[in-house]
Amino acid sequence: MITARLAMEQGREVFAVPGQIDNPKARGPHRLLRDGARLIESIDDVLDELGVLPTAVSTDDAGPVQNSQVLRLNEREKQVYAVLDSTPRGIDEVVALTGLGVQEVTSTLTVLELKQLVCKLVGSRYVRKH
Repeated sequence: MITARLAMEQGREVFAVPGQIDNPKARGPHRLLRDGARLIESIDDVLDELGVLPTAVSTDDAGPVQNSQVLRLNEREKQVYAVLDSTPRGIDEVVALTGLGVQEVTSTLTVLELKQLVCKLVGSRYVRKH
């Protein structure tokens, strides 16, 4: 309970599984839920919060994805993400494959990197993060 309270004070995500209301051992999780912890009813709730899909989902533009964040990308982000894979690609190559401008590609790659969907390698080359 101390660890969970400290995590909540630091703005970290805290999960709690509810118990029976008449069980004294369920007071802790119930208090956490009342204080803002995320309700967990199944493993799907944890996977959803972590952005992991239980099975790969196939999309038209990005192929099979395992991370639910890919499903929430805007059109430009999807377009850039779709041309990336495990082969490192430079910005000029992404520009040529997408038809977008250099500034659009650069800013989009930065957003995808912040979302932890792509990795920037040496020489400003990018790959999808697995």
